[in-house]
Amino acid sequence: MKKGIIAIMLAFASISAYAQRDNAKLTPEARAENQTKSLTASLGLTDEQQKQVYTLNLTRAQKMEEMRNSQDADRSKMRESMATFNTELQKVLTPEQQEKYKTVMEERRRNGGAGRGPRN
Repeated sequence: MKKGIIAIMLAFASISAYAQRDNAKLTPEARAENQTKSLTASLGLTDEQQKQVYTLNLTRAQKMEEMRNSQDADRSKMRESMATFNTELQKVLTPEQQEKYKTVMEERRRNGGAGRGPRN
C-alpha cells in the first residue's frame, strides 16, 4: 500500500516538473498572451485594455527573456522590470480593477505563487 502511494506521488511530481519545463520553452509572445488571458479572466478587462495589457506583458516578457539569457542575470533588474510593469498597468486599469489586482497579487504572494501560471 505504501509503495503504491509513493509511486503515485512520484508520478505526480515528475508530471509537475515536466509541465514546468514546457513553460520555460514558451516564447515571450506566448507568455504575454497567457498572462493577458489570466488578467482578463480575473479583472474583466475590456478589449482596449486587453490590447494595452498585452503590449505591457510582451515588453516585460522580452526584457525578462533578455535578462535570463544574459551572463549577468540580475534579480534586482528583474524586480525593477516588474515594478515598472505594475506602474504602467495601474494606468490602464480602472480603480475597481486596481483593487482587484492588488487582492489577487496579495493572495498569490501568501500562497507562495500558487496559481500564478507560466512564469516570466
